[in-house]
Amino acid sequence: MVVSNRNKGHIAETHAAAFLRRRGCILLARNYAYRGGELDIVAKDSVGKILFVEVKSVWNKDKGAPASRVKGKKQFKIWRTACHFLHFHGGQDQASRFDVVAIDLSENKLNICYYPGAFEAKATIADC
Repeated sequence: MVVSNRNKGHIAETHAAAFLRRRGCILLARNYAYRGGELDIVAKDSVGKILFVEVKSVWNKDKGAPASRVKGKKQFKIWRTACHFLHFHGGQDQASRFDVVAIDLSENKLNICYYPGAFEAKATIADC
């Protein structure tokens, strides 16, 4: 059975969402899009901090580490979309953080690595 990249992404995001819920997070949104950027998961942690979570997955060991694929251009798109989300969902003064959930589904195993605070915004929110 051939699984499309879109379906693979959905499966990985579903695993990541379940992982975050088990950690006590409340999911606020999935696949929130704005101007060419997308937030895979937006959640609120147990202390009320907004988490913008990028989910990366590999299904084949030859593809390398999934978390290493969240580089500058991708980070900027996530940041800009996060600015939009905050502006329209409670205001820009909310505490927030950029996290990455890396999922390895190769070799018929599920391995989840969580990187809270994986990157920081390189601009102020007023610039978005």
